[in-house]
Amino acid sequence: MAAPFSRPVPGGEVRALPKAELHRHLEGCVSVPTMIRLAARHGAKLPSSDPAELERLTKLKAPMGSLDEVLAMFSIAQAAFASYEAVEEITWEALETAFRGENIRLLELRFSPDFMLGGKDLDWRRSLDIMASVVRRFESRHPFVGGLIVIASRGLGLASAERTAEFAVENRKKVIGFDLAEGEKAFPARLYAPLAKKLRAAGLPLTVHSGEEGEFSQVRETLELLRPARIGHGVKAAEDRTGRTMEMIRAAGVTVETNPWSNYLTRAVESPEKHPLKKFLDAGLKCAISADDPEILDTDLDREYALALGPLGLTRADLDLCRRYAVEGSFLDPDRREQAAGELGF
Repeated sequence: MAAPFSRPVPGGEVRALPKAELHRHLEGCVSVPTMIRLAARHGAKLPSSDPAELERLTKLKAPMGSLDEVLAMFSIAQAAFASYEAVEEITWEALETAFRGENIRLLELRFSPDFMLGGKDLDWRRSLDIMASVVRRFESRHPFVGGLIVIASRGLGLASAERTAEFAVENRKKVIGFDLAEGEKAFPARLYAPLAKKLRAAGLPLTVHSGEEGEFSQVRETLELLRPARIGHGVKAAEDRTGRTMEMIRAAGVTVETNPWSNYLTRAVESPEKHPLKKFLDAGLKCAISADDPEILDTDLDREYALALGPLGLTRADLDLCRRYAVEGSFLDPDRREQAAGELGF
């Protein structure tokens, strides 16, 4: 494992900025104390009940060998979703941490029902109802807007993705969008073209994890075959020396959900300084900044902003542009986007 990169410490100006986050996984928001508390309540086994040791096992401090190795770390957090009460607690804590800890005023929280609830006697619809209720209650008490995105985990197979898409369409009034996540090398875009067509017909916006691994050609295939409104990560697009892939993103009006620290830890980029966010912005791409999996990746949106203003080379004007693009690219209804724009000072 490589030596940890020393990240810039967020200053008061960064912490005070109201923020918008489009790419955050609920399964990546489970803190170590919550894992221990819920395991004790439900009699679940953890690899360790010592907080320091469990943190070592569940938090990634330096780059690992591959994206797949990082994804494997989610299994411990997945076990925390042991009951409907646990689903409610974890969702509320995720919102509370984002709002109070990072001054996030617009948060799109995504989850994979087949992964999160797999192997448990928990109904998908009831779990979604609980999460949606938590978001509504939190909104009623805070200057905050939020929404839920349903994920199909590619690694669980095509049948799982189709079932998940059907579930999302059936519950269209409770979710704001759909995501295809996990590695695309083994599960290329062409497998999901019929699914994407069904989502479009149902009016459910699509975002796709693309360009986090592999080649820039995969980003092109995602754009051509799936026609998403947004893509997650997208870093490999910058490796196309012709610039054509980035131009395809720009011409399609696709918003790129960038996750700088995540991309460093999964080795999508060699170092934070080589992250293409600044290159994307200079090429006219719409980019938002997100933290991806705050607990597992030991990050938050404050630290992502500090990273952007430091090693990534963004100016404050660039950062404000990313904040604006996040609001404009949100899957929330127009009136709620307008509310969020006001909260962010636009």
